[in-house]
Amino acid sequence: MSLKIDHVITKDNPEVKIQVGIFESQNSKENALPIIIVPGWLSAIDNFAPMAEALQKYRTAIIYEPRGFGKSLTPHKKGLFSPEEYNNELGRIIEHLKLKDREFLMLGSCSGASQMYSYYLDGEGSKPIVLAAFNSQEKYKMPFFIPVLGVIPTFVMKFVQKMIIVIYGFILKLKKTGESPNVTWAKNRLKLNDDWSLRRHVIEFTNKYDIVGRQKEIDVPIITFTAEKDHFVNPEISKKFISHKDSELVTLKTELHRIHEGREQEIAEYIQKFIEKLKL
Repeated sequence: MSLKIDHVITKDNPEVKIQVGIFESQNSKENALPIIIVPGWLSAIDNFAPMAEALQKYRTAIIYEPRGFGKSLTPHKKGLFSPEEYNNELGRIIEHLKLKDREFLMLGSCSGASQMYSYYLDGEGSKPIVLAAFNSQEKYKMPFFIPVLGVIPTFVMKFVQKMIIVIYGFILKLKKTGESPNVTWAKNRLKLNDDWSLRRHVIEFTNKYDIVGRQKEIDVPIITFTAEKDHFVNPEISKKFISHKDSELVTLKTELHRIHEGREQEIAEYIQKFIEKLKL
């Protein structure tokens, strides 16, 4: 594994410094397009390193760690986590990497796919020539009380957060979905990382993200992966993103939301065959 970590200032006032993990290509072909990976909520470079390692067999893989995720720490200031802020940040990352328009690929996972779509539709700067996505979503069905959570004191929010995790874990066990370990994983990730910023991401980005009816505006091929049964994102939503004549839907036989874990090589091969078919 050849990994280099870049620290990039994506906002000056207040200063926001994020991490980018660069996995140099093991492919000798100079024209292999690099791919930017955008992790989903609670994930970071460490969670997607195996995916990047599988992809670097074919091309340079770059993991962008959004503000508030992993070690990309952000000042605890409201208003820094909106779709517009993330669009600007991703544009700054692409500029830092010196990637030209239509000369790179992007892969987004769940909320990372949402960030990717948001940037493609509304962001400024160079755009990718092909998209890959795990568990695509057009809009999140958020409880009506989510905006209220943004104004209650942090110590109360921490208690509410714990209660939600306990209740949700209990419900998943009763339903026997096989996803209850995912709740434990989420609890551990919130302990390890900046939970204040991760909550703000939900309140400001997830709650406002809405591209319903705009999928056809994405005028590049998409290969989108979905679980056969996903208890967090409806697999049927992914079909709405297959409008471009060269797009492709891949349904994996699993019920797990984090579909890439343990299947990185399989997914990397799917993506590579997709790219080869497009003759890029």
